[in-house]
Amino acid sequence: MTAVLFVHGTGVRAPSFDTTLDALSRSLRGRRPDLTVHGCFWGGRYGSELFAQGASIPVADEARGMDSHGVPDDSGVLVWDRLQDDPLFELRLLALTDATDSEAGGFHPGREPAGRALVGRYRRFTASDEVRQQFGRVGLAEQFAGACRTLAGSGAFGDLEDSGVAAVEVWPVVVRATVAEALRRAEQEGGPHPRVLYDSNVRDEFIRTLLQATDDEYRGVVGGWAKERIGTFFAGRTTSYVSRRRQAFTDSASLVAGDILLYQRDGAAIRKFVADRISTLEPPVTVVAHSLGGIICVDLFATMAPSDVRLVTVGTAAPLFWELDALWGLRAGASLPPNFPEWVNIYDQRDFLAYVARPLFGDRVRDVRVDNGQPFPRCHSAYWFNSQCCEAVLDVCP
Repeated sequence: MTAVLFVHGTGVRAPSFDTTLDALSRSLRGRRPDLTVHGCFWGGRYGSELFAQGASIPVADEARGMDSHGVPDDSGVLVWDRLQDDPLFELRLLALTDATDSEAGGFHPGREPAGRALVGRYRRFTASDEVRQQFGRVGLAEQFAGACRTLAGSGAFGDLEDSGVAAVEVWPVVVRATVAEALRRAEQEGGPHPRVLYDSNVRDEFIRTLLQATDDEYRGVVGGWAKERIGTFFAGRTTSYVSRRRQAFTDSASLVAGDILLYQRDGAAIRKFVADRISTLEPPVTVVAHSLGGIICVDLFATMAPSDVRLVTVGTAAPLFWELDALWGLRAGASLPPNFPEWVNIYDQRDFLAYVARPLFGDRVRDVRVDNGQPFPRCHSAYWFNSQCCEAVLDVCP
């Protein structure tokens, strides 16, 4: 009878471990009732924790008030939090609302149609030598044209053009979106990053300079209609913005990054725990190791390979750790030892914590790609509910 031992990954604690082990057991035993499935729950004894219950986390100042429009002080940070991921975010937000109740929107006899005015204003903006020079002064000359093309060709800009909102209402939002797209391009292209990417004062002054370079009609103040809608969206989201984001990050880091850091500092106890658990099982044993569990087992088997054991790593960064020379048991450039067990490495292309091993170790390992049908990070935990993954594990079991 073949035994399967599940070695969990980083950040896993009792409730999650029990759920995952049950899902894996059901999937495997539903196809192979002769298997015995066991757990190796090292996180309960050796996992990280906040020993002072998070006393190191700065407490947010809840006394800060709202501005005159009812928008909390952190509203600017929240706006740029969204814009750094989606430079067109504000444009999409405004395009989804109805501009017919705007005093500046709608039809006015003798005035240029709103959509045409917005498009014309932006064409003059993108063709302006002064504007181009301003982008060059802050180190964004190479990103300027591409950012303008992205915005002008976007569905969000087209929706605003058709919405009837006056250009005076949304012009600062259009300029800010252009800057946000240029910053996004500069960050992704690598190389020396301009100061405007990180210095909010430089960034805000740059935007003010761009707005001053436009006609007097567009004075750089977001119109009442647009400001009301942006403020309404962010109202209630910012009062505890810092504390909520910091708390969420720390909670995650204390378990996920914390486990990795503790293992890197002193993983001997965890490796011994896994080795002892394997020794209690009657061979043959197939070790199924997820995430950090895969790193632990590669380290372990590189120095001590129990007899009649097979290894299946799932969604692991062990190959990356080898390239970074961060493995404990196998230095970068070294081959797998002769007694290293049969190794199958399962990964999902969308799982950013999963890496392939065959390009590094040749035919000593077999990579198996699966599709969990989930975005990251959910796909990192979805392997156990994917029949492709279970079939790959079963192919290894004697």
